[in-house]
Amino acid sequence: MIAGILLMAVFLLVGCGSGSGSGSGAEGTEDRAAADSGTPAFDLSQIDWHVESGIVDGYRVVTFGYTNNTDYEVADFRLDFKVKEDVTDEQLQEYSELKEKAENMEHDIGEITFSAMTSKCVAPGASVDGLPCNLDGTVEYYTDFDSYEMFEPDMMTVVLSDGKKLYNTYYDFTSGKTTVDEDVMDAYNWSNSSLARTLPKPDVKYMMLAFDDETRLHARSFGVSKETYEAYVEACKKQGFDQEVDESEDRFSAKNTDGIELEVDYYSSDDEMDIVADKEE
Repeated sequence: MIAGILLMAVFLLVGCGSGSGSGSGAEGTEDRAAADSGTPAFDLSQIDWHVESGIVDGYRVVTFGYTNNTDYEVADFRLDFKVKEDVTDEQLQEYSELKEKAENMEHDIGEITFSAMTSKCVAPGASVDGLPCNLDGTVEYYTDFDSYEMFEPDMMTVVLSDGKKLYNTYYDFTSGKTTVDEDVMDAYNWSNSSLARTLPKPDVKYMMLAFDDETRLHARSFGVSKETYEAYVEACKKQGFDQEVDESEDRFSAKNTDGIELEVDYYSSDDEMDIVADKEE
């Protein structure tokens, strides 16, 4: 969950029906300006999503899923919900989870939100399901499905890939329009810094640099299997990161003889691997 939230910070099943947890996403329009500039004309209304009550980690929570009906792979997905305009604060106060969260976050209960987000890579025609929704911009599960009818979809943010490039795309449920960010990223972007050259180059499909200079590297890769993560950890050991080793099932940290600190984390819920290397100044 934390990985999913951070990923959106770096980048930037059938839609919801009132009270039922299902329905269809609104009809969208293509971004003609993007099409004229050579960027693919995406239409995020083709993504069918749903929200429902489900079981995650033994808890009954609000879950979501979607089917990718576009012609491009989804590398990241986020759907944000807001309180419906005709819902009053008094109505929201009837739900203890919403009331407590608004009080803890110290904002008006009418400003409360929840999000459906995942960094799982989803190929054209494929689906994901049973993923937990998060309440009010936190990593906490949203548990009270009865209060779901108080919300409506606001914005869908999706990173799409043609295999070579990553495109940040947005669907505004108010206008029913898809727009594409002008900034286009390479699907695989690895650093040329001296720090990066101390590390094995990851053999992954998608690689993004969250931070990169001569003293610190933070790289994120997506669509990564557990086997790929384990192979990368072994490659790091062979490349000299075998000092002060601290290793668990999904986390590896170590230093090399030059004092460079390395941490590699694997998030199985999102098929994501994070690499952080720090060099003492």
